[in-house]
Amino acid sequence: MNARLVGYWSESELYPGSPEYTELGFRADGTGWQYWSSWSTEFAVHRFDWAEPRPGRLALRLRMELDGTWSLDGAEIAHRVERRQHVDELIELAWALEPGPELTLGRPLDEFLGGTRFRPVEGGGTDPTLA
Repeated sequence: MNARLVGYWSESELYPGSPEYTELGFRADGTGWQYWSSWSTEFAVHRFDWAEPRPGRLALRLRMELDGTWSLDGAEIAHRVERRQHVDELIELAWALEPGPELTLGRPLDEFLGGTRFRPVEGGGTDPTLA
């Protein structure tokens, strides 16, 4: 485990006003998730296990994909999971932590719903579909 990766990362700081964004969560226990959300009220979550087999390389074992729609419930965002699918897919990719700090991935986790550049979010976040 690389402690520098542990935390919550978002691309929303890099692209303010974007109609969609991706966030990543890396827990110290080796689990994590990717959250993608759009102004269209669609969202997707990829849950994974992660490790750093060697410096600068990430190995992510995708375990579950969820998607659905989100809506505002007062000041809170509610997520309605419409599809849940168990998967078992290994993804290996490069990563770097640049000054700023800025996390850069060699490629997106999901080619259609993922980003490659992220900044840390103080205070972190959680997988919104766990509740």
